[in-house]
Amino acid sequence: MRELPGLVTPAPHTGWPAIPAAAQRSLRALQGPTEVAARKAAQALLLRQDPTGYWQGDLTADATLESDYILLQLWLYPPSGAAWDPPSRARIRKAARSILDRQLSDGGWNTYADSPSEVNATARAYTALKLAGLAPSHSAMDRARKRVLALGGLQASNSYTKINLSLFGLYPRKYVPSVPPEILLIPGNLLYEMSSWTRAILVPLSIVQALGCERPVPGGMNVEELYLPGKSLTFPRRDRMAALFTHVDRLVKLWRRRGLKDIQRVAIAAAEHWILDRIRFSDGLGAIFPSMMYFVMALNALNYADDHPDLLEGIRQFDSLIMETEDRLQFQPATTWEIQFHLLL
Repeated sequence: MRELPGLVTPAPHTGWPAIPAAAQRSLRALQGPTEVAARKAAQALLLRQDPTGYWQGDLTADATLESDYILLQLWLYPPSGAAWDPPSRARIRKAARSILDRQLSDGGWNTYADSPSEVNATARAYTALKLAGLAPSHSAMDRARKRVLALGGLQASNSYTKINLSLFGLYPRKYVPSVPPEILLIPGNLLYEMSSWTRAILVPLSIVQALGCERPVPGGMNVEELYLPGKSLTFPRRDRMAALFTHVDRLVKLWRRRGLKDIQRVAIAAAEHWILDRIRFSDGLGAIFPSMMYFVMALNALNYADDHPDLLEGIRQFDSLIMETEDRLQFQPATTWEIQFHLLL
């Protein structure tokens, strides 16, 4: 090979240098313990294998799941006046303890490891803890309230948080986006322009909203202390798209009040059939926490009997996401194999 000016052709490779005798002795000494560690690791993996052959790990998330779980219990077991004593009270206490354990030093909650406090996670944690019986004067609650206000108040939270709170009269419904079930009747399969997880969330939610359901809270509880004084509750109008969204939402709300009731009934029935068709032979609607939660709420809003097989199956699927010990309860947002499946689609 011709050498280029200024460059030196490297010498041919002659193999790896010899390992010194001392290093060889050290390697031989490590061989036994390494083989033992490998065997133990293999045995530990085998013990974690499902009898059908696969492995599945726990998928952890932030405290918003436990917060929403407490709201779901309030939905399923409304209070009698000031008293709220649901049959799931032991699990509610565990969920509340799990929420408290993850409060940050500044009083807030975050949405991923080592991230700063986030307004939605903090507002929802505060609300859930208050429902679970923690007094606003409690030091953890006082710090959480101050953190929500520092982050912009409840008005700064996203639509998902506001919608969930509006179902209990904790946020004005007129200031949250409306999801009409009539979307299933629009020609052109508009629903399928959305992602699979998005439509799995919106369809059951549309039933709950269309039926106008709202559950009471114990003793008329509210979270007015989370509202930032002087800040509007209306939709932000940062750009033209936001203004368009506000206009469309206003039309949807007008339709809900004055539209043809026969069309609305057909739309609700279509949404009901849509969600029922997608929970059979599955691990839950969309196999993710929000849609599975809204599925249970939707059937409950449709007055399904407590022992109805579809409602019981929906609750069973939802509860399968629980990771529970003697004193703690945490939720997986989905199972790991479901995440892999959706990524492959």
